[in-house]
Parts: sequence; C-alpha cells; structure tokens
Amino acid sequence: MNIDTYRVRCGGRQVSLGPIEFKLLRHMLEHPEKVIGRNELIAAGWPSKDNVSARTVDVHISQLRKLLNQNCASAFILTVRLAGYALRKRRGEHPGRRLAGGR
Repeated sequence: MNIDTYRVRCGGRQVSLGPIEFKLLRHMLEHPEKVIGRNELIAAGWPSKDNVSARTVDVHISQLRKLLNQNCASAFILTVRLAGYALRKRRGEHPGRRLAGGR
C-alpha cells in the first residue's frame, strides 16, 4: 500500500479500491492480526460521519474481502463473530509489512 499515491499492490498485481475500502485496509494494515470492531472501523473509514451503521461497514468489508480474494494470495479478512474483523496472513509475509508512503 502506498499512502501517498493511494495505490495498492498485492502479489505484484494492482488492486483498485474505492476511497472507503482504501481507508479500511490502511487501518487494518496498521493493526495486522488485531480484531477490529465496527465502531473502530467507522472511525477509520468515516471520520466525520456520525450516522454510519454497522451494516454499512459490513458492506464495505465484503467488497474489500472480495477484491483481496481476487487479487491477493497472502492476506484475507476474517470475520470474528460478535467482535469485528481481522486482517490475517495466509502464508509467508506479515500482512502489514509492506505499508509504504510515510508509515
């Protein structure tokens, strides 16, 4: 992930993310393996919105999960029932290790 250019590459492939998915992935990469609750994800993805529902988070995580599954063999998003979501590695490298652009 390059924060300066808003570009994400995984497995050598460009992953096209919307602005909300980019923010959510960035937050998850900054906290790899951590289970992140919906309220924390709302604060990361919609910092100026007070009326974002948990369902909205679920929809954007679903889209992000789909894009990662299509393009990235090394990481996936795990749903932790009643707790939130976590970015996990499938094999090899730690999922947050390639965060770039000022981080």
